[in-house]
Amino acid sequence: MWSEWWNRFVASDPALRRFRTAVRVVSSVALTLLVMLPTLAWLGLALPSALIGAIVAIQSSVAVNDPTERGRLITTLLMPIPATISLGIATVSRHVPFLTVLIFLVVIFAATYVRRFGVRYFALGFVGFFGYFFAMFLRPTLSQIPAMGLAAVCGALAACLLRFVVLRDDPQGVLERGRRTMRAQVHALLHTVRDLAEHPDSTKRRRELQNRSTRLNETALMLEGTVEQLNGIDEVGRNRLRQRLLNVELAAENLLTPLTRAIDHPSGAVPALTPLLHVLRTDPTEFRKAAKRVAEELERQGSAELAMTVRRLGSAMAELAEATSELGSDYTADESTSEQPEGAETERDTDEQDEPSDSETGLRRPEVRTAVQVTTAAALAIVGGQLVSPNRWYWAVITAFVVFISVNSRGELLVRAWQRTAGTLLGVLAGILVASQVTGYLATELVLILLCLFLAFYFIGYSYAALTFFITTALGLLYGILGSFSVAVLETRLVETAVGAAAGVLAAVLVLPTSTRSVVRSRSEDFLLRLRDLLRRAAGDVEAEGTVSGLREDVRELDDRFHRLRDSARPLTGLRMRSQGSRLERELTMASGCAYYVRNLTVVLGNSVEMIDADTRSRLVELLRCMAEAAAALTGRGTRNFDEIVEDMRERAEELHDIAETLPSGPTSLHRTVYLLDRVGRILHDLGREFGFVERRETEPAR
Repeated sequence: MWSEWWNRFVASDPALRRFRTAVRVVSSVALTLLVMLPTLAWLGLALPSALIGAIVAIQSSVAVNDPTERGRLITTLLMPIPATISLGIATVSRHVPFLTVLIFLVVIFAATYVRRFGVRYFALGFVGFFGYFFAMFLRPTLSQIPAMGLAAVCGALAACLLRFVVLRDDPQGVLERGRRTMRAQVHALLHTVRDLAEHPDSTKRRRELQNRSTRLNETALMLEGTVEQLNGIDEVGRNRLRQRLLNVELAAENLLTPLTRAIDHPSGAVPALTPLLHVLRTDPTEFRKAAKRVAEELERQGSAELAMTVRRLGSAMAELAEATSELGSDYTADESTSEQPEGAETERDTDEQDEPSDSETGLRRPEVRTAVQVTTAAALAIVGGQLVSPNRWYWAVITAFVVFISVNSRGELLVRAWQRTAGTLLGVLAGILVASQVTGYLATELVLILLCLFLAFYFIGYSYAALTFFITTALGLLYGILGSFSVAVLETRLVETAVGAAAGVLAAVLVLPTSTRSVVRSRSEDFLLRLRDLLRRAAGDVEAEGTVSGLREDVRELDDRFHRLRDSARPLTGLRMRSQGSRLERELTMASGCAYYVRNLTVVLGNSVEMIDADTRSRLVELLRCMAEAAAALTGRGTRNFDEIVEDMRERAEELHDIAETLPSGPTSLHRTVYLLDRVGRILHDLGREFGFVERRETEPAR
């Protein structure tokens, strides 16, 4: 039982990243308080100044995300500077309310705008905002600023110690934990397979099976980036590891199709599947033998089609078990290092990221547009917040500020605003309940605050409502420590949060709005253009080298574009477009299928190219380029009419299909390649129909 729960825990947290982040946050805060509270007491200074150190420790642990370890270290050491400057400015201007508000708006605009310069400035701007905010919360005097600056330095150093020494995220450690996560996810996937077979009519279990497959894909995508950072292995070792990650991912995906076919078979396959699925409880290596026994029994009963499906299901299960087993074996090729200079990949990525920014100016820049929106939302929050409470209006401002973090459309902001309000409501209730019981017991209050912080940052990136709930609960306990706890204070916090959320929504809707649909369209184009580039590169490799290599990175880029597309569409699919017949969900399903077939295509294409002659290879190149042109045409960048491209694609696919059928041997990698190209072609055609490029008629892009 404990093993099962542990597998679930590991599978839900790839490489234990959320757990380690939460531990780092809590440990750095505890270390900061452990150092600063006695120090402040010894110096005879106000103990609440230590709170600034805790805030800097938290922000240094979660907001610093530079691509290199050296960059993260530098940013962390810089964190006390903007925090202390903001504290000083807020303290000096506190006695002139109008000036305080005006400077606060300037700080908010600057903290948002500087994000355009990179992730380092995101963190520095973020901590600068919180420095100004907590100056209004704690109301320090100028004489307390040096102590708060010292606390900020202590918080940054504590975060450095935890992040770069005690709980350092070295690539090798991330990889090992990630591989354990993948094995746990495969284990969970197989158990979900068994549960679905036992409950074939359960929509919930079908959705859970798909979700587990998606999480496995996301983990593989994360580990793919980690492979690039490994030291001590050459490129052969890296490629071997990448291939094993891809093998596990594809084996898991290839399991779903024969499983659903077997379960949905009209003859009723569930009783026949029971002997095969019991293998899940014993030895995975027996999958093929068990599948053969079940299939032979079905053939004796006259169910030849179902027997073939069961054989494929058993083969898919065996391939998944074998791929998972290989994942844990040695992957190093030798002790040599990659010839690529250290940092070259990072520089290339940085250049790619910086390039789009140069093509946009003024309010077209996302950072400028967001800065204007956030500042407007903050101004509205100040007005509304002061109507609620002239002394605590800053709670409305912080809500208006943070709901814009990591959102790209007004739909995403609406979801985040709702989650923050709901989390605050429940957190207020929990804060009242807990704080009323432990106020006056300092040790208990501190332990509970640290526990709330751990849970808050364990759920960060997973549930924003849960993050807000635990932070609000911790705030109630903090008010108890500061001697200002009351139900009225937490009620004010709730109302101010609602005001700030409303201000954020109004600003997102009325000021330079970015609709969710426009973001979805943009990311859909990004996906299709990445597909175009992948197909073009495959065609170029086949034509120039007579083989295919180095497409894994392109596949991962395609996966990444799909995940971005899916995330941007979540506000629409999650709130009101739940039916499977909705256009957006159909498009997402087709994009997901396209990514799946392309991943499989890159695996078999190399073997196909090696077994065919020059003429067939030329036809294959033409088909790949035709498909790339179709993908480009769906974004409006095509040079020919889409119907003309589809017709050309159909003819070339039929030629390859006829060639494959003339081969004397049975099914080969060429058959598999033709099948996968056919599936990609069908999806492109269907997307063209959804986008209005072709009429809604029963036509096929290929045989």
